[in-house]
Amino acid sequence: MANYTIGDMVFESRTARGYSQEEISFGICATSSLSRIENSGQIPGRKIFEALMQRLGISDSLYSAYISKDEMEICKLIQELAWSLERLEFHKSEKIIEELEPMLGRNSNLEKQYISFAKANIYLYKTNDHEKFFEMLLEAIRMTMEDFEPGKGIERRLLTFHEITILDNIAIELYNGGKKEEGLKLLYELKGYMETHIIDEEEKARKYPLIIYNITTRLGAMEMHKDVYKLCDQAILFCVEHNKLVVLPYLLTNMASAAAELGMLGQAKELFEQAFTLFKVCKKDAIADEVRNNAFSLYSIELV
Repeated sequence: MANYTIGDMVFESRTARGYSQEEISFGICATSSLSRIENSGQIPGRKIFEALMQRLGISDSLYSAYISKDEMEICKLIQELAWSLERLEFHKSEKIIEELEPMLGRNSNLEKQYISFAKANIYLYKTNDHEKFFEMLLEAIRMTMEDFEPGKGIERRLLTFHEITILDNIAIELYNGGKKEEGLKLLYELKGYMETHIIDEEEKARKYPLIIYNITTRLGAMEMHKDVYKLCDQAILFCVEHNKLVVLPYLLTNMASAAAELGMLGQAKELFEQAFTLFKVCKKDAIADEVRNNAFSLYSIELV
């Protein structure tokens, strides 16, 4: 009986989606390497396999049997690094990087990309130097997308989850640095990518609401309140359907502000109250207090 190999899975998934070898392998491995993988002449390293699966929109968790003990430890540390960055625990991030870097080999470009992204965030936290932070983000994304230039678009790209995260940060820095049109364009492109490509549902549930939040925060500052209201409503439904509550109170806050600006004060009060309660439940008391204070000072809406 013939064995069903990793190469078979990659080949069948790629051809079923109509992707070329060049599209899938770009920045991850040589096209010739992908060809050998698909023909069972080469077994990919864990990180290359993971990145290929991400661009194909497939969760790689089902195939963990192929991970060696060392690769499993690296994977665990990368995940811990991601969690520490999400929680803004930068001191912990530095310790994880110190442990992680000696474990990486010369061909660990994908792990090194995320470490570069982490170092950029640590640097920003320490210095508040946004200009250098932006340069570091560009260096990180160009480790797999060497021809990337802000403003040129990503419509024809296939992306890994780490690339999406880095591009999201680049978009925010573009907007905040005065290039509002370029920043919003990139955020909308990421939104469109998440909506039109086959992506692992768990990862989409983590990243998609955050991208919508980043878009609506910028649109709110531009007083595009109808767009904010509509997008927040869309993202809130998505969060509820996927049981993802982390970004939900932030979206509720943006939607409440948009409702208030549009004169829907009754609905705004209800949305502010929901956001306030969720922040309290999540033990984010300082943000909850900020929501309550802003609701009153900006819109004369009093929250209990």
